[in-house]
Amino acid sequence: MSSFFIRKGNTDKAASKSGAGGRKRKGKLGKQSTSNSKAKKPKRNFEDEEISSDEFSDVHSENEVDEGEDVEDVETAQERKLRLAKSYLEEIEKEEKERLERQEIDNEVLASRLKDDVLAKAGKLRRKIGDLLETVIESDINVLRNKRHKLSVTCVVVSNDCKHVYSASKDANIIKWDIAKREKVHIIESSHNNKLKKGKSHSADILSLAISADNQFLASGDVKSVIHIWRPETMEHLHTFNYHSGAITGLAICQETNSLYSASADRSVKVFNLDEMMYVETLFGHQSSVTSIDVLCKDRTISTGGTDNSVRVWKIQEESQLIYNGSGRSIDVVKRLDDDHFVTGGEDGLVAVWGVLKKKPSHIISNSHEKDSSGEANWVTCVATLGTSDVFATGSSDGFIKVWKCEDRYRKSKLLFTVAVQGFINSMAFSTDDKYLVVGVGQEHKLGRWKRIKEARNSVLLIELKKRKEPLVAVNGES
Repeated sequence: MSSFFIRKGNTDKAASKSGAGGRKRKGKLGKQSTSNSKAKKPKRNFEDEEISSDEFSDVHSENEVDEGEDVEDVETAQERKLRLAKSYLEEIEKEEKERLERQEIDNEVLASRLKDDVLAKAGKLRRKIGDLLETVIESDINVLRNKRHKLSVTCVVVSNDCKHVYSASKDANIIKWDIAKREKVHIIESSHNNKLKKGKSHSADILSLAISADNQFLASGDVKSVIHIWRPETMEHLHTFNYHSGAITGLAICQETNSLYSASADRSVKVFNLDEMMYVETLFGHQSSVTSIDVLCKDRTISTGGTDNSVRVWKIQEESQLIYNGSGRSIDVVKRLDDDHFVTGGEDGLVAVWGVLKKKPSHIISNSHEKDSSGEANWVTCVATLGTSDVFATGSSDGFIKVWKCEDRYRKSKLLFTVAVQGFINSMAFSTDDKYLVVGVGQEHKLGRWKRIKEARNSVLLIELKKRKEPLVAVNGES
């Protein structure tokens, strides 16, 4: 059995007592040396003599008294040898049991970690944590507000290390927030507020943000078809892409390749290489404005076409696409659940869970956010998914965020709880450590000014998620 799981302290301790190869020690516990056996030892007065700590060791004198007996009952040399041998064997047995218990635990943890890594790389990791989430209460909601977000907050993202939140608004400003301190760290002002930043900052409504997995790139897109690339750590401007002819409605960055995918009102999806800061190609197919985009897996991205009521999975290397048609009026937002499943929402209040192997949704939630006073279904304005898990959240303007759990191999969904939020829920993002749901709230919808909720506050909400103390479960590939 490998010594990797044996603590060094235990090994040294055992070795010092057993000697090389586990042989019995010579000396007091074994055969006495010649000089010691011949030497006459002075008699000791056990009642008067004090024993120093140096003398009291695991090598005992022949006249040592058994702690379990009275002082008058002095054991013989043979009895002492037998007692010490038993004591030593018991100690070794105890250490071996502890070592085996530690090894079993370590092996179990190691095997679980290796299994999760393999499943994650294969895109098959399923974390069943829906039943572990506790209902959010008012004290779990933290409000982040700044005067640079006077207009509606349109988009939010969370850094991969879960230390910072980035938000953007119709003011054309970007704010970096510290999660631990609950305060702003940096502001990238629009060129309206800072003329010196003209060409290196936004001058119109920012509609989308995306951050890379290594926290090296932050992308932002506005209604004037401009995409800016920033260094998240310092908020330094790195590059500008201006290849679209319509508003940038969505951005997504592939974790494995740092490829940037952009969705636009010009009905196209474009691909950029952030490592080289270069344009790669354009993807055509949607018949109306592309309203949302996300990365499904390496070299595959998904996008929604709004009123063309379709979702397209783009196979970049194969230069082909898969088309999924919805049953409602529009499909406006899309978010990846795992490599094989995604969630969509639309203007008609429909929320659908899809599998890539089927042209129809696994199931549909009708009127997911009830109906408004006119009898029309409330618009599903955004969707967020808790990566590689069975949990997703939907937002609208009905005053609630709803958190759902997928069940029965994605064939149905169960409402876990709702969070009361006044205003348009324009954007949401879960942190990768499962501790927060970040929400961008505005008085208006991010794409227009059809309706205004005066009572709402333009702000960023940091909602703390609490889980029952039970282990997460990784389940291999339910599809």
